[in-house]
Amino acid sequence: MTLSKPPSQPPPRSGGLPDRLLSPLRWLLHRRFAREVFTLQVGSFATMGLQFVTSVIIANELGAANYGRYLAARNLLDLVTAFVNLAVGQALITKLAAAHARRDEEESLSLLAYFLKVGLIVGLIESAIGLLAGNYVGALFIEDPEAGNLARVLFVIPPLTVILNMVVLALQSSRQIARLTLLENGALMTTSILNAGVVALGGGVHGLVYSAAFAPLLTSTAALWVYRTTLPRMPGFPTLGQLVRATPFVPLRRYFAFSALVSIDKNFAKLIALVPTTLLARYSTKPELAYFRVGFNLMNFLSVPLSPVARNLYATLAETLAKRGARQMGMTLLKASLLAGSISVVSTAFMILASPYILLIYRHEYGAVQPVIYALGLRFALLGFGVGLGPVYQVLNAMKLAIVTKAVPAMIMVGGGYVMISQYGSVGAALTLVAAYMVGDITNAVLVPWMVRRAALDGSVVAEPLSSGGKL
Repeated sequence: MTLSKPPSQPPPRSGGLPDRLLSPLRWLLHRRFAREVFTLQVGSFATMGLQFVTSVIIANELGAANYGRYLAARNLLDLVTAFVNLAVGQALITKLAAAHARRDEEESLSLLAYFLKVGLIVGLIESAIGLLAGNYVGALFIEDPEAGNLARVLFVIPPLTVILNMVVLALQSSRQIARLTLLENGALMTTSILNAGVVALGGGVHGLVYSAAFAPLLTSTAALWVYRTTLPRMPGFPTLGQLVRATPFVPLRRYFAFSALVSIDKNFAKLIALVPTTLLARYSTKPELAYFRVGFNLMNFLSVPLSPVARNLYATLAETLAKRGARQMGMTLLKASLLAGSISVVSTAFMILASPYILLIYRHEYGAVQPVIYALGLRFALLGFGVGLGPVYQVLNAMKLAIVTKAVPAMIMVGGGYVMISQYGSVGAALTLVAAYMVGDITNAVLVPWMVRRAALDGSVVAEPLSSGGKL
């Protein structure tokens, strides 16, 4: 009798330096959360590169004064949407993620129909305000009726983006990250290329306004195709026909209280971020406004690797809380915050060192941006440590507390901004923004651990084993 030869075994790992360096990466890629974040980051970095190139083209072609005019007009649109938008956006992501996890088709249909109905109502109200009273809006906020007239075209954007935002919500809630990455980054790239192309061909500031206003027609059409070919095949998601039929009849009161609180919190944060631009447009010059925005946008590229972590934490923390309890959710939040904080510190240091060379590709007048970048350094170095703040407040249903925590930073931003901007222009705006966010960061560093401990002691959430074997 001949014994069969045993199958060959793979050679043992060498344990050398390359293997030791790659082992953390192998471990991360076996975790679903890490794979999803990595996928989002790849798309974000590609988009970031293209947006940087197109932003340089637009800034150089328009010059600081005209670029400031466009930014003032865009700021008016953002201000109106922040004031009016009370019940859509990211508000429903945790509820939709939970409904998808339960395969609750009725709840998923109601949530998406509510989003579509309220989104269209709010978007049309925002458009009506801007189209009918653009010059009055400009005079009210920044004492510039001409900027309000320029912004009128931009006010067609809100209702045109509702479909895209709804599909993004559905993909994010179901953790369809690859499709989400392609759709979102494709939309951003398309818009950036169109805007830069129009400006480069001599369209000027008016051409840029029209390009920015009507690009959402293309991206929303692509979003409809993605929804139709993807989501109805998954358990729990309705077809487009079912969604259209349900939208007129879904009651507004069903989710309004919760979604309004979440949206108020988001819009409060958005208003704090918009105050420097608004005050610069009102009390300083258009070039100073352009200097601040160029500096802020350059530094804001550092948020690109952090944004996927924050967005994915909404669904991940909700799932972890439901299945494993508040204590494990807190550990997930801590690990994500430390990782993101390390990224923000290192990337901010690199940006500050590299910024003098980056600014060489702009017009000579943009050399005034350098002090703005230095002033914003501390804010962006600490940015990653707060990556999970929005998700944890929402998951723990503590939105009233989240809104209250923004009251003092908002007062600092408005009061301090008025004083600093009138004296120091773009640098004053940057320093005031840093001070306001620092106060908010210190407050959250105390409140968030307290909320997690309270949720863990409450015992209202029963921990259950994860169906995936515990790997997120």
